Amino acid sequence: MAQTIGVVLAGGDGRRFGGGKAEAQLGGASLAERAARALRPLCGSVVISIAKGGANPAPGLAVIEDQGPRTGPLGGIAAAFAATGQADLLVLACDYPAVGTSFLRALVAEAGPGDELVFPVDEGGRDHPLVALWRRGTEAVVREALVQRTYKVQSLLPDLAVKRLPAAVFPNFDLLRVLANVNWPSDFETFLDA
Repeated sequence: MAQTIGVVLAGGDGRRFGGGKAEAQLGGASLAERAARALRPLCGSVVISIAKGGANPAPGLAVIEDQGPRTGPLGGIAAAFAATGQADLLVLACDYPAVGTSFLRALVAEAGPGDELVFPVDEGGRDHPLVALWRRGTEAVVREALVQRTYKVQSLLPDLAVKRLPAAVFPNFDLLRVLANVNWPSDFETFLDA
């Protein structure tokens, strides 16, 4: 596998949450810092992807700003590709506070040489492409989607060699908990013991 750079997606404005989720504190660290900590052991370096003009929710870590306004996670992924040479990206959205290094390690171990995008699927059949290995081969498709103003990650999947990892790949993990993300303040409360 090529060098892998960890990318924490932290550029959302958290409208449903009532403000920036990336800065929210859990266990003495911001959600962005927790995500970076999960990525660090598996990656050559870790960067924080933020909205253009946004604040760094993880001081001490390098940031990459989206190249344009309001392009969602794909804008962050495109900016990370542009800034990281030929590296693959191990992407973790900051609003998945229960995803840890061991889960990401299991995900990466399942990536085959022809897989361009590898991500888990929860027991309900929901894809989680923001907890994923994005290989360099996906860059052109991501860039073209942005040119076409297509900002939904799901819209890219038919154009990529996707490997969906079912729950059976992660027998030691409760995927309902690990892949639960924080969208509302009430969601955040369920992680206060994490």
